[in-house]
Amino acid sequence: METQNKGTAIYEDGINLYDCWKVIVKRKSLIIGLFLFTTIASAIISLSIPKIYRGEVVLKLPAITTRELLGVIGKFDDVEKIKNILPKTHHLITGVKLNTLKESTDKLQLIIEAKNRDDLSSAMTEFVAYLNNFSLINRAIEEERQRLIKQTEELSIVIKEADELARTFKKLLNEGKLIPFGFNPVEVKKKSSDMGVERFVIEQALKRPMGVEMLESPYILKNPVKPSIKKNIALAGITSLFAGIFLAFLREYVERVRKEQ
Repeated sequence: METQNKGTAIYEDGINLYDCWKVIVKRKSLIIGLFLFTTIASAIISLSIPKIYRGEVVLKLPAITTRELLGVIGKFDDVEKIKNILPKTHHLITGVKLNTLKESTDKLQLIIEAKNRDDLSSAMTEFVAYLNNFSLINRAIEEERQRLIKQTEELSIVIKEADELARTFKKLLNEGKLIPFGFNPVEVKKKSSDMGVERFVIEQALKRPMGVEMLESPYILKNPVKPSIKKNIALAGITSLFAGIFLAFLREYVERVRKEQ
């Protein structure tokens, strides 16, 4: 008896699957029509939407961490905020984003999207100019400049004292008034020279601009990032197939109910 019940269940499942296939074949015009209409409409809409291009560049911050800057500047989700930051190019772009880089506290990734690839470089340049006029960065730059100036002055004093000490010891040695036990004038001279090189490096750093800078040339994608035409068409096609099958069974059910009435 149990074997007979199992066979009956399998037979009924087979009949159900066959009935489902018959409904799909019967309503194939609805399913195919909806599929073609949806995919063609999706293609037309995707092609008519303005193309969006993206540019990326890595920025190096001077004397300030990415967390400090992002904590003050916030997100760029307000049109008026973007307009204030980019008064010349705000009408040309569609989005601005700053991303932190892993294992870095002084570098940010700037991402700008625009309808025209040629507008991305000028927008990035204007954004960097905005950051270099930002009060928090200006204050940090001035503090760093004062620190380097003070370090240069301290090195100059130490170098001068070291040179005077070396001359004094050399004079005493030449006069035979000092035994050179544990003292090496050459080593003192070398340390003085090393400090002179360090002072020179700091002086050169003071002469260079200390603002936000691009570490490399902006990377501008050749192809638009939006809209994703293939993705939109594929998603519309899959969705329309499921919707068409659902409508086919729904229509079949409605017709059966009407016949039974």
